[in-house]
Amino acid sequence: MKYKIITLFSLFAALATPMVAMGQTVAVDTTTVSATNSAQSAEQNTATVTAPKAEVTLESLTNYQVNNDHMVSSGLPSAAHFQLLKDEGVNRVIDLIPGDRLQEQQVIEGLSLNYHNVQVEWENPTLANFKEYIGYMALGNSNDDKVLTHCKLNWRGAVFTYLYRITALGESELSAKQDLLAIWQPNQTWFAFMNTVIDDFNAGNNANIATTVTPQIEPPK
Repeated sequence: MKYKIITLFSLFAALATPMVAMGQTVAVDTTTVSATNSAQSAEQNTATVTAPKAEVTLESLTNYQVNNDHMVSSGLPSAAHFQLLKDEGVNRVIDLIPGDRLQEQQVIEGLSLNYHNVQVEWENPTLANFKEYIGYMALGNSNDDKVLTHCKLNWRGAVFTYLYRITALGESELSAKQDLLAIWQPNQTWFAFMNTVIDDFNAGNNANIATTVTPQIEPPK
């Protein structure tokens, strides 16, 4: 009987040994998988942090255009674009977008640039709008003056800079027209506005300026 008990005990010990070994093997595998996952996660996090950002350039500014040595125009710039424009010599900004423009004003003045706003309604540009624009343009009194005229897409801006160049500056209408049409072809509303401005200038200055721009042909309603 004593011999049988010893045999059974030995048999139990022999069976128990592989079970412990198996348990140890599973524990090691789990640790390895966890470590591997942690390493992969770290790599992903590192890749996210070090991903390069898109470079901001003036070429990325919507419809950016150099009109002459003292005038540029564009669509709506970002804060980074405004800094680049300052680096290019712009010292004044005329914003043609209507509504609350306080946020942009704060950005511009934070860069130590002069800010002006002309509230130009898209469906109703007025002669008064353009005269206000002329007043702001006239504030420049040095050869270092450089003005950015902007709106959302430079459609308003392209018309205003075109009109200013052919009236106040006496530049070639064909040259100014080329820049205008590179941005857009004015619709009937804006074509009528252009002629109103030109007629007013002619009447007040005994001039005979005429536009060669033709309006968009709009489909019948």
